[in-house]
Amino acid sequence: METLTRRGFIVAAGTGAALGVATGAEALDDNKLTDGGYADVTAPGVPERKSHIVPPGAGGQRNFATRCVGCQLCVDVCPNNVLRPSRAWRRHSQPEMGFENGYCRPECTKCGEVCPAGAIRRITPVEKKTIHVGQAVWHSDRCLAATEDVNCSACEAHCPVHAIIRVPMDENDKNSPKIPVVDKTLCIGCGACENLCPARPMPAMTVEGLETHREVRPMSEDDVIAEAVRIIESGGAGVVVVKDGVIVATEPNGPGVRPLLRVHDMRPDVLKGALVVDKVVGRAAAAIALHGGAAQVYGLLMSEPAKAFLAAKGVKASARAIVPKILNRDRTGLCPLEDSVKALDDPDKMIAALRKRIAELMKKRR
Repeated sequence: METLTRRGFIVAAGTGAALGVATGAEALDDNKLTDGGYADVTAPGVPERKSHIVPPGAGGQRNFATRCVGCQLCVDVCPNNVLRPSRAWRRHSQPEMGFENGYCRPECTKCGEVCPAGAIRRITPVEKKTIHVGQAVWHSDRCLAATEDVNCSACEAHCPVHAIIRVPMDENDKNSPKIPVVDKTLCIGCGACENLCPARPMPAMTVEGLETHREVRPMSEDDVIAEAVRIIESGGAGVVVVKDGVIVATEPNGPGVRPLLRVHDMRPDVLKGALVVDKVVGRAAAAIALHGGAAQVYGLLMSEPAKAFLAAKGVKASARAIVPKILNRDRTGLCPLEDSVKALDDPDKMIAALRKRIAELMKKRR
C-alpha cells in the first residue's frame, strides 16, 4: 500500500467512514489500531511541559505538592486515565495530568471525591468549568491546517468551553486555510484539544499548567466593565464580551471595527444577550453589536449618535467618554466607516454597507 501523508490519513479516514470498507479482519487486529485499514492510528505523543498540570480543586501546584500523600486513589478512579504518578524526582508518585489517553471531562469530579488528604477539594461540575488549571498552546509547525492545508477542526469542535475558534491564516483571503486561535480568558486547560489533535508524532495543541489555578467568578457590572477596560488598555484585546458577569470572549486588537466584526462573524452566538466592551463605539460598531444581539454596549469612547442609536433600539449604552462624532485618522472629517452608515438605520443594511466600505479600503491599500 502506498505510504500516506498526514493529509492523506485524514482524507482516507473520512472516505473509509463514508464507504464502510473496513473488513472484519482489519477491525479485529489486536496489534494495532487502524482507521479502517488505511493507516495506523497512534496515540498522541507526550509533550515535555514547562509547567506540570494538577487537577481542578487542587488550587495550584504548591498547594497540591504540600498536601498530596501519593496514595494513588485519584489515579485509580480517573475514568479517562488523565491522572498518573509523576516521574519527576521532586514530585515522585504525586499525580499529575497528561492527555495522551484522554482529557479531563468537565462533568467528572471523581478525584476530589476520593482524596483523603485535602490535596484535591470536592467541587461540583458547575464549579469545575470556572477553574483554569492550564493554558492551551498552539504549535504552528505541527498543525495540519498550517503545514499541509488540511481543513482540520478537531480542536475547535471538541473544546468543551468554546475557547478555540479558527480564523483564516490570511485575514485578507477568506479561502486561506483556517488556523486555531485560543481565547486565554476561556481556556480551562482540560486537554481536549491536545488529546484529540490528529497531528503526529506530537499534537499541535499542548497544555501548560498554571502554577496557581485561576477561578473565574461572576463579577458585578461595574467590576467586570473595569476588568474589561483594563484588558483593552493593557493591549490584551480590542473588544471584550461579557455574559452573566463573566468575560466569555476577547478579540485581539485591530483597525476600526475589525475586532468586533471578527467576533460577530466567527462566533455569532457569543454576542447574543451580552455586554460588549469596545475601545471606540460609533454607529458602525453599534450596528455590529445590534446585529449580533448584544443587550448592552460600553465604550471607552462613544459617539453621541451611537448612544442615541443604541438607546432607540432598546440597548443599554454607556461610556467613559462621549464625543460628538468619530473622526477619521487625520481628524479632517467623519470616519469612513461611520460615513458609510450615517444615513442608515437597519442593522442588516448597515452591516452590508460596512463590509462594502471595508473591502474598498482594503483594495486601496494594496
